[in-house]
Amino acid sequence: RRASLAAAAAATGLALVAAPPRARASAAASLEQVVELTPENFAAEVEGAGAGRVFVEFYAPWCPFCQKLEPVWNGLPAKLREANVDTKIARMNVDTFTEYGAAYGVTGFPTLMLFEDGKPIGQKTGLIDERAALRYAGVRFDGVAGLAPAPKMNLVLSGAQVDAAMDDLSELRKAVREIPGGDKREAAEQRLRALELAFGKRTL
Repeated sequence: RRASLAAAAAATGLALVAAPPRARASAAASLEQVVELTPENFAAEVEGAGAGRVFVEFYAPWCPFCQKLEPVWNGLPAKLREANVDTKIARMNVDTFTEYGAAYGVTGFPTLMLFEDGKPIGQKTGLIDERAALRYAGVRFDGVAGLAPAPKMNLVLSGAQVDAAMDDLSELRKAVREIPGGDKREAAEQRLRALELAFGKRTL
């Protein structure tokens, strides 16, 4: 089963968090055009209220898909300048700084997360090409190619947003208890349970 899971992950350009026992290659320690994040600079570069838009790759040096992404990631800053898009490109080794991977729910590599003024607003896990990366970062393409549906990133909620939603769901559950027993009440309770589970998984 473990082998089939690894094969499925590889097919989607995704490396699981657990490192392979023997990694033959390693990602570069730093990329010339990319901000390398550490606990010392993360708050200033990403979380500050005036940080603007920051596109972060959470990576592991042993991850083959992270290694394949390196030339694309390193080329993004120049491409974004050409397109007059003010999005900072950064990355963080969460195989070393594991607490950041846990805090932002990283379960596979590479995990690409878009921040705006310190708040995560989108997430994509797995290998992507340059065009998709540019569109995630905010570039709009003209012509026929630009008419295709834009790739969508998963919405990421902060812990505070999740807590507020869970409070609302708690109040809603009280209202559901007032519904007379039967199919309608059972259906409402099932939907509430699904929502609570979904929000619980989004907590950062």
